[in-house]
Amino acid sequence: MPRRQLLLLVLCAFFTGFFVAVELIGAKLFHFTLFGLGPADFGLSGERFVATAGVLAFPLTFILTDIVNEYYGRRAVRTLTFLAIAVNVALIPVVQAAIAVDAHDFASGGVDQAMNEAYARALGQSWAIVVGSLTAFAIAQLVDVAVFGWLRRATRGRWLWLRAQGSTVISQLIDTFAVIYLAFVVIPALVPGLFAMSVGGAALVCVTNYIYKFAIAVAITPLLYAVHWGIEWWLGPEEAARAIAEAHGEPR
Repeated sequence: MPRRQLLLLVLCAFFTGFFVAVELIGAKLFHFTLFGLGPADFGLSGERFVATAGVLAFPLTFILTDIVNEYYGRRAVRTLTFLAIAVNVALIPVVQAAIAVDAHDFASGGVDQAMNEAYARALGQSWAIVVGSLTAFAIAQLVDVAVFGWLRRATRGRWLWLRAQGSTVISQLIDTFAVIYLAFVVIPALVPGLFAMSVGGAALVCVTNYIYKFAIAVAITPLLYAVHWGIEWWLGPEEAARAIAEAHGEPR
């Protein structure tokens, strides 16, 4: 298999894996402070920041998006995005079936009700997160690709960090607010039994998630360059340059 095709398969596999992980772990909320500083120190309400566990994996999908955009172009990113969405949609009935079946208790030979409740609590919200996340993600990805391409043209292919961070900052703002309000406010209001947040609580989580994603996106900029250099080394400078030129319709 040509190295450029193999690279695309590898990027697709990691992108889909991280995206699926976001949907499965997103129902868990965790709190933290920034070196002892809480929301109140920044003029917000609350003693500690609250975020969804999905933010631990989500920033990595945007690094992969930028890499795919750089070497394969906007069409490849769109195809990859909709493939990841299709995988998550296909997993919804599988996860719901796993919640529905009774857990076996080896000690009694009966049903392990505690395990049933834990499974439902951990994964029961996943379908709402998938619906909200996929709606927001599809919009955010298209925005990310458009902004990335515009910045690439504006900078004439220079300053990888600027187009990567600029596109991420804008797309993540849209994604963060859309997914939290859809998954934890709008859908729970329509479907009883799901965990619901207040409008104010959701706003605090949105702000926290966005700050976290932005900070991580900036912090892992060296990783973006490392991946970029690794690909150039693996493909070879000539092949890498040819891939970028073909992806963006640029003369060589």
